[in-house]
Amino acid sequence: MRYYYYREFMDSKFPIKIEVKRNDSFPNNAPHSHEYFQICYVMKGTCLHIVNGKKAVLVKGDMFSVPPDYEHALEFFPGKEAEIAHIDFMPFLLDRGLVNFSNMKSLVNFIFIQPFVEMNDQLLPKLNLSFSCQREVENLIVEMMKELQLKMEGYQLVVKSNLQKLLVIAGREYDRFIRHKREHGMMSVHHKGLEEAVAFIKENYMFPIKLQDVAARAAMSPTYFSALFKLIYGKTFTEYLNETRLKEAMRLLQQTDRSVEDISLSTGYNHLTHFHRMFKKMTGVTPREYRKKSSLQG
Repeated sequence: MRYYYYREFMDSKFPIKIEVKRNDSFPNNAPHSHEYFQICYVMKGTCLHIVNGKKAVLVKGDMFSVPPDYEHALEFFPGKEAEIAHIDFMPFLLDRGLVNFSNMKSLVNFIFIQPFVEMNDQLLPKLNLSFSCQREVENLIVEMMKELQLKMEGYQLVVKSNLQKLLVIAGREYDRFIRHKREHGMMSVHHKGLEEAVAFIKENYMFPIKLQDVAARAAMSPTYFSALFKLIYGKTFTEYLNETRLKEAMRLLQQTDRSVEDISLSTGYNHLTHFHRMFKKMTGVTPREYRKKSSLQG
């Protein structure tokens, strides 16, 4: 299976690419996956989306998301016209621009969780936008493509703004969609998995914890888990783990007379030098300086 990396197609400093693929110029592609996120929107005609050997018919106005490491393929019908907009982007493009991503649960469901949900062993029905939303989404896509082509001053701001607006529209439409479906319980399973992973970190930060193990507890691939974690919690898995460990170290330094080395070991840092480096990076002072400062303030 072919795996695509974002640096093959995108600017590493502004990782987004938009392309409209047509049946007369784009052959049926074999199953593949990629490290970036992809939002697909059917602008014209009809085709098939293939996931895990199952096929779903797509028509104009349909939109679906493809998260990292998600195997899929598109298949065009012979002699039938079709145009599909592919919006490929890396999540860190949005990290600073889309504030409080976690507050819009329907958007997270559409981008990350919806592709993994199946009903009665059938591919989850894709999202079909209302007519007014179709026009708005198409205008946003056209404007983004124009900005990316001309690259006039400030084009990055326009593209990010339009992408974020498009995602919000999709989230709102998806929220309306699932109100009348049975995915609510299935969606909650994925949210619960993420919550359980966070609880596991908080309960086991003093032990060696690997990303693969935590992702497995959430029933997600490491890549998928990492991206979702970053967008929900605003920091990477490693940053979250270190922050949890260091906050406990700060508490112990303030409230106990245990040695710095003992605190280092009890918070998951087996090497004192590494503990000192991470502590100073977070607080700006060494552990001993932090303790002394805390005692003076107390």
